[in-house]
Amino acid sequence: MKADMRFVSLSTLFLWSKPIESVIDVLTREMDADGKPDAWDLIDDGNYRFTKDNLKKYKELAGSGISYTVHCPFTVHDYIHPDRSVRKKCISTLKESMLNVAELSPLTYVFHPAALPMGSRREEVKAINFEFVEEIYDYAKSIGLNALIENHVAKMDFMMNNVEEFDEFYRRTNSSIMMAYDAGHANIDGKTKEFVDRFRSRIGAVHVHDNDGASDLHLAVGEGNIDWCYILKKLKEYNFQGPLIVESVYDPFKSVEVLRKIIADIF
Repeated sequence: MKADMRFVSLSTLFLWSKPIESVIDVLTREMDADGKPDAWDLIDDGNYRFTKDNLKKYKELAGSGISYTVHCPFTVHDYIHPDRSVRKKCISTLKESMLNVAELSPLTYVFHPAALPMGSRREEVKAINFEFVEEIYDYAKSIGLNALIENHVAKMDFMMNNVEEFDEFYRRTNSSIMMAYDAGHANIDGKTKEFVDRFRSRIGAVHVHDNDGASDLHLAVGEGNIDWCYILKKLKEYNFQGPLIVESVYDPFKSVEVLRKIIADIF
């Protein structure tokens, strides 16, 4: 299935504290609902980890016409840890996640850059993180997954959480991997517009949630200070072809509705 910028996926993040049965119930209930999302964003972590039983449930729903986007395990992030055994285990976990979900044929698979190792300077480990990103991208291609690298939360101890580091990554590696542009993360650094303008041809998906510019709150669209009209107009201008993935923890269905209204006005 090919998406355009009117294709909206809704993350199950708002159900995070609930058991897997709650996710299945919501997905089943919304299957024929008015205003339903075009796809659901699954999280391979916590209660929703891609165990055989959980994958079986997701596959059954896919057989009923439900489409998916996928988010990597977000509690695993020591991909460039100084201890090689720790690093190897984390990368293996990520690759296992990708292999498990490949059978669902998700539209996208989003993964995070590495955490900045304690005691390390960013400049010293950039190259290692860039190599990690390319390794994962190559692996994803080998199993038929459309993997995207997400910009992490600005001003936190994670790699590739700012415009400059993404720019350096693309210059140094000439990689063809696309970005999962997280507008909420970019807003913590006041760089929502700069990310869109700088990487317009590199954006393969957008994570949609709002905040106040100070904390990663995952609010409903319009409840923070992000200029969504600017972002969406620019994406249309740049012929963005990926999904919009709503990650609002609060009022997620309201976010889908508001987002679609903005898109309708643009088109």
